[in-house]
Amino acid sequence: MGNWDLGSVASAVMDLVPNVPTAISGTRLLEISDRKRQFVEDYTGTTIGSKSITITHQDIITNLTAAQVAKSMMLEGVDAGNVKLGDFSITKGKGDNLTVVAKTFEEDAMEQLRLLGKKVTTYQAYYG
Repeated sequence: MGNWDLGSVASAVMDLVPNVPTAISGTRLLEISDRKRQFVEDYTGTTIGSKSITITHQDIITNLTAAQVAKSMMLEGVDAGNVKLGDFSITKGKGDNLTVVAKTFEEDAMEQLRLLGKKVTTYQAYYG
């Protein structure tokens, strides 16, 4: 498996998250992917190019992007517990799939980031 670009991340997210609305799936998905790439870059202190995402960072960026896509989908749609149209009605249980998906992807990505390590900057003062 070689390096990915933002389009590869977007394709992986489209495979992971079903029924992504067209309002999210195009340029907006690439922008979300890029913001998550920058987050991982800042967190780890490593340089991650938008066209050279190494295997070390691919899963993390993909999971963070998928979590954000699921959260965006919650904003796009109705999150109702009971929907009724004439004699037809649908009742959902507590919580919805998008909430669970978003939380799971985000927790997985943050755990992977924690294991990868965070950039720590230290300074030593010299007095003399």
